[in-house]
Amino acid sequence: MSSKGMARAAFLVVFAVWLMIWVMLPTKLYKNTWTPNLETTLNSTYFSGQAAFGCAYLHFQNKSTDSSNHSKRLGLDSATALLKRPVVVMAPLGIVSALELTFAAMFVALLIWSLANYLYVSFGNLHMHKEGEKIWEAKLRSVSLRLGYIGNICWAFLFFPVTRGSSVLPLIGLTSESSIKYHIWLGHLSNILFAAHTIGFIIYWAITNQMAE
Repeated sequence: MSSKGMARAAFLVVFAVWLMIWVMLPTKLYKNTWTPNLETTLNSTYFSGQAAFGCAYLHFQNKSTDSSNHSKRLGLDSATALLKRPVVVMAPLGIVSALELTFAAMFVALLIWSLANYLYVSFGNLHMHKEGEKIWEAKLRSVSLRLGYIGNICWAFLFFPVTRGSSVLPLIGLTSESSIKYHIWLGHLSNILFAAHTIGFIIYWAITNQMAE
């Protein structure tokens, strides 16, 4: 395997681990077991090394070779080209390829999974934050708080689509130019989630007489 292929495979593993952390984030296992270990392991040195690794990958990505060009001429990238073909052409989505549609569906699934797990864990361990607080009021507070958590997920992915020279987008066959619309959609979605988070807490504070506190 060439140095470029090794760097690509290693970076895919790093990216997959990062995605897995987001999948596990709302679970009890992450909170009780993973968090203490990650806090002691993932320090600033780790993230500096990760950034340097991304730069190395970009170097290999931009350094084209005769063999890779020959492979493209032979049509060995036909599978990737097939995924990049438009499958949806309509407003307001615009032109969406099969690859983009797949990742969009996976992201929506991540949001649903995270919200469902956050609420499952939260409703199983409700804490009354004020004397005389009713169960439905505590659940309203919990839902409002978790909507903010889901908004954080949108923020975590917000700038991936518009990062020029990104070491992540080439891994999945996308470019920053074609992904700008996803940056806009993520921004709108995060605004909606944070607005719901804010409105939920305002209602909660109003019904529990905490507006003046």
